Amino acid sequence: MPSPLSAKPKGPGVQEAQRLIQSHKNGAWTELVQRYGKSFYYQGTLVTCDAQLVEQLLMQRVHTRTRSLVYKKLNQIIPLAPGLLFMDEEPWQRRLQAIMPAFTKARVDTYAGYMHDCIVRYVEQWGTTTTIPDLYCEMVHLNAEHLFRAGLGLDIQTECARELGKALIDYKFDLMDPNARLDWFGFSEKQLWRLPQFVKAQWRRRQKVRQLRKVVETVKVDNRCAQGLNWLQTLREAGFSNEEVTNEVNHLYGAYNALDYAITGAFYELGKHPEWTVLLRNELSEVLGPEGYPTRDTFQALPHTLRFMKEVFRCYPVSMGVSRRTGEELRVGELTLPAGQEVLVLLHALHHHPDYWDQPDVFNPDRWKEEPRVPYAYVPFLKGPRHCIGRHLAELNFVLVLNVVLQRFDIQVHDREVALAPYMMPRFERELACTFTRLN
Repeated sequence: MPSPLSAKPKGPGVQEAQRLIQSHKNGAWTELVQRYGKSFYYQGTLVTCDAQLVEQLLMQRVHTRTRSLVYKKLNQIIPLAPGLLFMDEEPWQRRLQAIMPAFTKARVDTYAGYMHDCIVRYVEQWGTTTTIPDLYCEMVHLNAEHLFRAGLGLDIQTECARELGKALIDYKFDLMDPNARLDWFGFSEKQLWRLPQFVKAQWRRRQKVRQLRKVVETVKVDNRCAQGLNWLQTLREAGFSNEEVTNEVNHLYGAYNALDYAITGAFYELGKHPEWTVLLRNELSEVLGPEGYPTRDTFQALPHTLRFMKEVFRCYPVSMGVSRRTGEELRVGELTLPAGQEVLVLLHALHHHPDYWDQPDVFNPDRWKEEPRVPYAYVPFLKGPRHCIGRHLAELNFVLVLNVVLQRFDIQVHDREVALAPYMMPRFERELACTFTRLN
């Protein structure tokens, strides 16, 4: 008989897991951990939302040195995947040293005015009453405008910059093609039926990658616009090849695209909770004035806005899970993990487990009047050596968009019962139609 320390908590079979995901939608991740425990084995990987184990995996440097095999396989399969997030050791350090200075809190605050102007220019295109067929798609294009200006130092009026923007957005949407996605929860025989579509999609994506690399090679930074992050120039000056620069630009755009999803979730919730629209609008107006904009230094004067943002990131983590690989034997409670064990941290389940949160499925920003009662039950940007270096920028970006839109428009969401698609990279399962109405 195995000892309790060596026993492996058994999880679902892949068919049962897929059935739960299809039937329970967003709630499937919490349903899984309530049925099988906070930690269980699934196709050889330990799946967990145990906050104590999550703390060890994120904070102990030994478990962050070697990236998960999941990320290394993605590097081999997905064109443009090799980048900062998926790398370790010297390649990771080299990229981190080149990019990290642009993401410090002090530097991020200097971008606020430029980003604010870009967002204002975009929303001024909306009329008195503008119906948007898909809120997510609109947020993608809104954020792309200041990504290219503030992030890449490009004049978006030039043909080359427009071509780059179109290529990045098109490639990202292609990766979300439901007939050729890779971010399933586990592998099943059913996915083999989609092999022909996947092979076709891979050929199509490689064609797009070649075109994207050509565009990156020819695009030139406009010094009039290079007042922000200026990734293109930074990476080139650090000696990266055009292929490496293209990979990193796509990688950094992917991070922006993840924030597009979270901001979509924010406006979706505001459409369902108009009392929060009024509360946030009044706070932003009183603190910033009608033409002002936030910096991270002004966050402390925006308590309602910060509570709302935290609740959005709790309910809409930009990934359902993140992978880790243990660097040495790890013991937590009665569970012992050997060195080299693959672990999937279920962020959505962590953020919604009833042991950690009161009424976890209720969107309630007021819960953030107090900090979570369980440490490491809330880690939208992770923590420790491999935390998200873009956190300061993401939070500023979030509040900037809220400020510009809410001080100018009311929002009406036409569909209030839209679930998330059943993948590890969350997106809404269908288009979110909405109407923006300009305030008098």
